Parts: sequence; structure tokens; C-alpha cells
Amino acid sequence: MSARSSSLVSVGSRRALLLGGVTADGSASMKRYARELSSAMSAVAQAGWALGLVQPVQRRWLSALWKSKHAERLDSAVARYVTYPLTLRSRDADVFHVLDHGYGHLVRALDPARTIVTCHDLIPLLSAHRRVPMSVPASVVTTFRFRIREMARASKILADSVATRDSLLEYTDIPASRIVVIPLGVSQCFAPCEPWQAHAIRRRLNVSTDTKVVLQVATRGRYKNTPCLLRALAKLRHQLGPAVILARVGVPLYEDEVALAHRLAVMDGIRSIGFVPDDRTLADWYRAATVLAFPSLWEGFGWPPLEAMASGTPVVASAIPSVCATVGQAADLVDPEDDDALAGALERIITDADHAMQLRSKGLEQAKEFTWDQTARLTLAVYDEVSGTTTSADALLDKRLGCLTGPTPPDVGAHGPPTC
Repeated sequence: MSARSSSLVSVGSRRALLLGGVTADGSASMKRYARELSSAMSAVAQAGWALGLVQPVQRRWLSALWKSKHAERLDSAVARYVTYPLTLRSRDADVFHVLDHGYGHLVRALDPARTIVTCHDLIPLLSAHRRVPMSVPASVVTTFRFRIREMARASKILADSVATRDSLLEYTDIPASRIVVIPLGVSQCFAPCEPWQAHAIRRRLNVSTDTKVVLQVATRGRYKNTPCLLRALAKLRHQLGPAVILARVGVPLYEDEVALAHRLAVMDGIRSIGFVPDDRTLADWYRAATVLAFPSLWEGFGWPPLEAMASGTPVVASAIPSVCATVGQAADLVDPEDDDALAGALERIITDADHAMQLRSKGLEQAKEFTWDQTARLTLAVYDEVSGTTTSADALLDKRLGCLTGPTPPDVGAHGPPTC
């Protein structure tokens, strides 16, 4: 494995190394975070910071000789836990920033006093404590605990949301004074378009004008709660007919989800888009959609609702803490385990043009609160603090975060659709 490093800024004497994942890792969201943050910080780098991004290239050893999933997993483990840490022992910087808590073990190879780690969520740990109703293999929980334990040695932990900070406080021994909440940004490619442009996009994507598109942006995580969405789709199509489809961007349905779709007789109403090549294509799907459905059981931050709102698309999302803080009053929020509520909220947006327009307007304004420029500046303030050039980044962070933490999510029960 070679440590591929690209210098982003070459000004001043203080150096920060941004440590991304190995290139073979499949997490699109982590690669996006590394790309967007490093680019934004290079544009606003202040007070002489020279920034470098490290993304090691994984060598194929066993898998080159023995073509199997098991060999690929072994190569990945060697790259992640052995080779990558070893390459860092010869690197020097004023600040090291591990961009993904999944690489929290890298702190062992660094000076913890000069190291920052971004923690995006604690979903495997929350699942083990039955806080998230999903199953995670015991082996995954074990390795996750190890990585989080090593992450805890870092000087500062950056959390994407107040929800992630609260999880860290509850399930780790990291003191609040070492956790800094810095919300993520939304790429500028997610932007609204004129109606005639939306029609052209639909033609290019082979979506007819009268089709009502419920969009889902799917990952491998079971917490995305696809079964609830499938049940809601069945109710929608029963009420509104076959013109309503589910367009699914990302991973294919699991086998049990395919079986459920067949039992619900909605398989013919699902269009599997697969992985899209870039954010511009994803933005086109947001613009072509009638509504985004985001019924996640848990999120550390939750990009899709913000991306949809920035693209001018109404959103129905889960009334969970991180999503409430992200969407504010600009989306319809439902209990993620109530498929009737999800179906009702989606139906209202599809059939009530005035309501959809109100959500569109609110969403565009809400999305403006989340920029990568802001994320970069807040992150650089933490770099300053860790390197000892300022006494504290708290004043800048508190000023910006006051309008982003969001209200406490409501109790979801039998009192109608919740709002944040």
C-alpha cells in the first residue's frame, strides 16, 4: 500500500495532514467528506496552514493470488490495521486530522495531543445497546469498540451533529470539553432548476411527465429502513395508482426486501437506479423527483434531506434528533416506524401542490445554512486551538452553531404527525 498524498495549499509553516480512508473503501459519504472538506479548507486556509490529504492506495496481495471475498477482506484488514498505521509513523505535522471514526485506530500511530478525529455516528454501538432497532454482527461491534476506544485518545473529536455528540457523551468516556459539533455542508451542485429544465432532466432520465417519483437514496445500512418505505409505497399506489413509483439510487434491495416488495405487489413500481457516477447525476435525480423519502431509524447527520431541499425537492423524513436539527421546519417529519404516517405525508406532498411549494421554499432557505465554507472555517478554528495558536475555538463555534442545533425532537406517538 502506498500513501498517496496531495498537497492542497503550500503557504505558511504550519502543516495539517488530513487522513482519509484507503481508496478501496466503498463508503461514498466518507470519500465525499474528505473531498469536500479538503477542497473547502484549501480555499479558505488562513494563518499559514499548509494542508495535505492522505488517501492510501490498497495493494492487492492475497486477492491477487486467490480471488475470493475472504482474500479481499484480509487484504483490506491488513491495509487498514497494519500498513496504513505504519506509513504514518514517519509523517510529521502540526495537526493530524483523521476524517473517519472508522479509522480511529490510527491515533495509536500518531501523537494524540496533535490529533483530531471526526466522528460521524455510533450506529454499531447504538445497535448493540438496542437504541437502534437493527442487527449488527458481533464481530463488527467488537472492532468498532476498538476503533472508538482509540479515537477517544485524540485531542479533539469533531461531531457532525448534536445527536452524535450526545451519543459520544452517553456511550464513551470522552468529556464534553473535547467534543466540538461542526455540521457538514452541502455541495453547490445541488441547486434548484426551472420547470422546463426539470422536464428536460426527466426526459433524459426516462421519467414521464405524469409519473410521481418518490426518491430514496439508499446505502447498505439497514437503518435506512427500507421495509417501512415499501409498505408506505404499497399504500400510496393503492390510493393513487401505478403512476407513483419508488426510484432507488444506491445499493440494490436485500433479498428479504425483494421478497417483501413481491408480497406487497409493488415490485413493478420500483425503479432501481443503482450507483450514480457523480453528484451531478444525483442532483438530477433530486430535481426529477416529486418528493424525497428519508425514513431512517438513525443518522449521524443525514445528507439526502439537505441535498434534496437545496435542489428544490420537498422532503418527508424521520423525526429523529439529527434529522430534526438538519431540516428544521422545512420538511414533513414522521415516526420512522409508522408506515401509515409515512404514506400519508408522501401522499399530501404528491396531491397538494400548495403544500409542496411551501416545503420547497422553506427547504431552499434551510439548505443555505449548511455550507462547506462554514465547515472549513470552523474546522480550521479547531486546528488553531490544537496547535496552540489560539486559546479556544469555542466562541466562534458557539456563535455559528446557535442556529444549527435545532429543537429537541418530539415524542412520537398517537398525537398526529410530529414537527420539530
